[in-house]
Formats: sequence, structure tokens, C-alpha cells
Amino acid sequence: MARLTWRNVYQVDLGPLKSAVAQWDTMAGELKDVAAEARRGMLKKSEKARWAGVNADVTKPFIASVAAEIEDAHTEAKDLHAELSAAYSSFKAVQDELQAKVDGARRKGIEISDGKGAQILCKYPPQPGHQNESLPKDKLKELKALAEDLQDLVARANERDAYTAGILARIHGGDPHNFAKNGPIDKYKAKMALHIARKGTGASNKEIRELAELLKYNKDNPTFSHAFFKGLGGPKETLAYYAKMAIDGTKGSSETRLDAIQDLQRYMGPTLATATDPDHKGHLDWGAEFRRLGTKDIGVDELGFKPKGYQVLGNILRYGDYDKRFLTPIAEHIVQLQHDHPKGLWTRPTGPDTQFGLDPNGKGNVGYDPVTSVLEALGHSPEAAEEFFSKDPKDGSVVGYDENGKVDPGKSVDYRYLEELMRKDYPWNNDGSSPVAGEEVHRGKNALGHALEAATLGRPYDQPPEGGRHPEHTADRAQIVRKITEIVDDDRKTITEDISDSMGRIAGEYMPEINQALAAGDPRGLRQAFETGHEVKFDAQPTVRFLDAIGRHPEGHAEATLGAQRYQAELMREVVRHPDRFPGTAPETIRHIARNGGVLEGILGAARHDAIMVAGQEAETKFNEAVEERGEMAKQVVGLPLGAAAERIPVAGDLATGTVESIIDLVVESHKKNTLEQDAADGAAISFNTREAAEVWAQHAAHSAGYPPGVNHENFIQDIADEVVGGYDHGEHLKENAYDNKMRRSEE
Repeated sequence: MARLTWRNVYQVDLGPLKSAVAQWDTMAGELKDVAAEARRGMLKKSEKARWAGVNADVTKPFIASVAAEIEDAHTEAKDLHAELSAAYSSFKAVQDELQAKVDGARRKGIEISDGKGAQILCKYPPQPGHQNESLPKDKLKELKALAEDLQDLVARANERDAYTAGILARIHGGDPHNFAKNGPIDKYKAKMALHIARKGTGASNKEIRELAELLKYNKDNPTFSHAFFKGLGGPKETLAYYAKMAIDGTKGSSETRLDAIQDLQRYMGPTLATATDPDHKGHLDWGAEFRRLGTKDIGVDELGFKPKGYQVLGNILRYGDYDKRFLTPIAEHIVQLQHDHPKGLWTRPTGPDTQFGLDPNGKGNVGYDPVTSVLEALGHSPEAAEEFFSKDPKDGSVVGYDENGKVDPGKSVDYRYLEELMRKDYPWNNDGSSPVAGEEVHRGKNALGHALEAATLGRPYDQPPEGGRHPEHTADRAQIVRKITEIVDDDRKTITEDISDSMGRIAGEYMPEINQALAAGDPRGLRQAFETGHEVKFDAQPTVRFLDAIGRHPEGHAEATLGAQRYQAELMREVVRHPDRFPGTAPETIRHIARNGGVLEGILGAARHDAIMVAGQEAETKFNEAVEERGEMAKQVVGLPLGAAAERIPVAGDLATGTVESIIDLVVESHKKNTLEQDAADGAAISFNTREAAEVWAQHAAHSAGYPPGVNHENFIQDIADEVVGGYDHGEHLKENAYDNKMRRSEE
């Protein structure tokens, strides 16, 4: 089969495929009616008739055979429609993404061409008089990233093309006289998958890739998922199978083998999520048995290592969006076990291998710590994460579990999981891949950040908002964020580098609540400009301390700053378009927004300044790089929740196409300044540079939003700058006062 090129994917007309989907849908519907008529008509009459002689031996079976063949024709048509529909959706998604990237690159003047094999070449054509000049690093990085993205999209299209061709052939069965020779395709695909799985570690790399492909394209199919896991035997057999395959793939014998096992892990998890979802008829009610097996040895013996059930299960759960009725009790049980056995319950090998483990996709970690694994699972399961972190022993929502995962009415759990996992002395397990060398790898806090993102943002931590629209800020989600600010208020060192990016993202999206808290603590603030749509209010001092803690880390500072500027720009735009939704006049409201933005940047800027003054040039470089890297990602998401003040910003529109990108570019450029050219003692200069940048951002946002009717443009823009300066100074004072108050409280 000829491989598709990027031009094929870009140019192909998917109209005929879409038409075929519609035609097979019609065909399947018509055959369904014919099959029903055959059952109710000739078959029913045939079964009631009194047959004798040759008719009994020939005619009656023939009628039954015809009715069955019509049923099979309906099955084949239905399966063909389903596969073609899925293929069309996949191809359309890939084509849309590739066309957007190619068109965007061409607008920048980038040329795209084919290289050797599957390679794609991207380059900026030399400008007249600059032929011998090399491109700056950021441009080279941009071209490399674009080429890799396009190659990945083309690979996805080729993989889907080959898979669909193979499945269509299976549906047809190759027999012109026998419809649906292989039976309903979902069950047949499960048989194909089980045929490979039952070979265990004896399966070839090609077979494992085929298995992973079957899981990938059928992970959301309940019929396939149920049949596959039932075929493995049950919870214990599922764990044993995964453990053997993970260990086999990470022994270091072959990169090809490891790649295949990595794909198996990526898609086995989401398939299990579908199989165990109680909303699906015939779901696998395996939660209680998985909990029972959590502390039991699983019968895999490699290098003397027998993992516990939760150590294995956790690495399956790392992928997939699980129903809270299945996942939350497992997460509760694991965290309770860790609390009850802080010095370790989990076994691990003692060999020198730096890859050997249960998480083939792990980067530096190997999956022996189930706490980390289940937090990653929560990071992909927003409803479960929200429920888990909302539990409070005071309202009776926390359930005690015994060692076997059964509910224990006599067990007292007197802590909230959020507070337990965020305490500074929490015993995170070492998940390093080479314990003999004394390596310490603690991925748990990073995973905790992912889980908290899912709980508070209402979506998997590594996925953008669906359709560009952010899930609403409910009172329950906001209450979790409020609690986080209170925990950080007690000890800002709770925010460490490995969790700062997640905390920054949470802050960046909870700008309505944060701005409201800052305005409440400002004599000149207007709290009503920042409505949230719920009754949860953040307190000013914990909010300031939270921003201060985030702002001291490059990734956290970048996420919070970009989120703040996006929110400021969108809110100003909303004021101009819908002034009736806000208190006071539009010019007054925009000035208040600018002042509040200045307050926020004063806190973040002062925190960044402190970090740079302590660590020096290297720290500033990290801050700049973090903003640049995250700036590109921020452009991919349009709109932030504006609370009750406005409806969600749609995906399309002038803000999406220009304003957001230009604001983000301004933020990135401002942070590229080498503020350490001054002597370290000249900290005021650094503060001034940051204040000046905040002025420019707010003025740009106000200009892009459009001027309210009746204002003098020049005077209004100057008013914006003045408000930012006043707010920035107030923010610096808030930050210092919050720190001083904390120090005084700790000394009392």
C-alpha cells in the first residue's frame, strides 16, 4: 500500500468518504427493516407451518438460512458504516490539524517540502542580502517543531489508513456468498486482540503493535472492551498479563520491543476505563476485586521481584478517563495504605537496571509507586479527581478501607486527602529506576499537580478545553482552589518546582476569583467587576501568598502571568462589548481591571525579582525560557472563563486570530530582557522594568478591546498606565505585608 504524503493529507477530498458513510448508514437502516420483516414474516410463518417430506428437509432450512443471511447482511452493512464513519472522523481531524499548521506556516513565509522517506523539510527562504546569515535559535526551533508535528500527523493518517483497510477486509470476510463471515466485527476484533494477548511475552513486536492498534481504535467501544478483558480472565489475570509485558519490554533488550510495549500501555488503560464504566450495559464490576488484590503479590517473578497488585494496576490506570465510581475508591484505598504504612508497603527490585519497571512510558521513573500512578490516573479523570479532593471527614464523605479494600465502618480517617498529600513532610516514595546507585526520583508531587489540575479545571490535565470552551468554575472546584491557597498560606514552600507549573495553570484559569480577592483587599478595588458565578470567595492574604509562592518558580510564574494577561484582555473586550453586564461605566470598569492587573503583576513580579536576586543569571534565563515555551502553548487555547460577567468566548473571532497572540508575544518579549545587566544591588531597576512591561500589556489590551464611546483615546490610554503603576506598587506592598504578617504569626 502506497504511503500518504503531507500533500496527500492536505489536498485529499474527503467528500466521497463522507458520502459513503451516509450511503452505508442508509443501507444499514434499510437492511435492518428487511431483516425485521424476514423474522416477522417468512421465518415466523415457516416455524409455525407443518412441514413434511422433502420440504421439511430442504425448504424449511432454506428459509431459515435466507433470514439468517439477511441478518448477516445487516450486520455487515452496520459494521461497514461504523468503521467508515470512524475512519472519516479520524482523517478529518488529522486533515484539519495539518491544514491549519501548513496554512499558518505559509502565512509566516515558511516553505514545506518532502525529504527522504517520511521526512518533511521546513525552512524560511533566505531574504535578499541575507543569504549567508544563519537563523536565530528560536526560528530553528520553530521549524523543527513544525516538521515533527507534520510528520506525526502524516504518520497518524497512514496508520489509520492501513488499519481501516485491514478491518474492512475482515468485515467483508472475502466470501462473496456469505455476509459477515466473521460475525459482528466488534466481537471479532476482540478475538483478534485476545489471540495475540494469549501469546504473552511470546508475541512478536509486530503482533504487539497490532494488538495496541486494536486497543487504540476500539478503546471507546464497550462491546470490544468488555469482550477483551473478559477474555483475559479477570482482574488477577489482567494484572499478571500487564506485569509480564511491562517487565518484558523494559528489560533493555530492544528499543523496538519497548516502543511496542509503550503503545500497549497507552491504550490498555483507556480500554479498561470503558470496560469498567458503570454507564455501559454489561460493564465489568471489577473495582472491589482490584482493591482486594492491591496489597497482594502478583505472580510475576523476574529478578526475584513480585509486584503488588496496586503497583501493577496503577500503571494501567495512568492512561484513560475513569468513572469516579470505579477510580475514587481505589485512590482512597491507596492513599490510606500509604498513610498507614509511611515507611513503605511496596516492593521493588534491587538490580542495577535503569529501565526495568512497570511504567514503560516513564521518564526517569519506573512505576513502583502506586500513589504516583493513581494521581496520574486522577489527572486524566476530572470527575473522580474533583470528588477525591472534595472529600472531608467532617461531612462523612471519607470512607475507611481495610487492607483488602473493603469498607471498614470502624476505621477512622481524620484527614482530607488534599491536606494529606500537600503536607510538607508527606512520605513520597522513591520511584527511581536505579536504586542500587542510590538514585532518588520523586514524581509524586508532579503527579499531584496533574490531579489537582483535573479536579479544578474540569478536564484532563494534558488536554486543551474541548471546542476551546473551558468547563465552568463550580463551587466545588473553586473550594478546592481556595483550600490550596490556605495550605500554601501556611507554608509557601509547599509550592516546589515540580508542582509549580500545575499551580500556575490553576492560578491562570482562576483569574476571576483571584482578581476578586485582590480587589476586595484594595481600597480602590472594584470587586463587582470580577464576578465568578458561584459563592466561594478567596481571602486576600492567602491569595497573595499563593501568587508569591508560584511567582518564585519559572514555570509557575509563566503560567500565571500568561493566564492573567489573557484574562485581562478578554475581560476588557467584554466590558466594551457588553457594558451593561458590569457595574459603573465602561471606562471606570476598564480602569479598575487595569489596576487589578497591576496589583497581580506587582505580586508576581516581586516574587520573580526575589528569586532572580537569590539565584542570579541562570534563574533569569529559566524564567525567560519558561515564558517563551509556554507562550506558544497558550496561543493554542482561546478564551478563559469570565465568570458570571459574560458567556464563554467562542473559538472563532478577532480575539482568537490576533489579540491573544499579540498579547502573548508582548509578554514573551518583555521577559527576554536581561535585567541582570544591572548590579544585583540595583533591584529597583528590575522592578521598574517589570512594572513598565505591565503598563504596556494593559495598554495593548485596552487598545485591542476598543475604546468605550466618548473617551479621549490618548488620555484614556494614559489613565490605564497610571492605574497599572498604582496597582503594581500596591501589589508589591501586599506581597511584602503578607510575608511579614506570616513571619510575625510564626514567631508568636
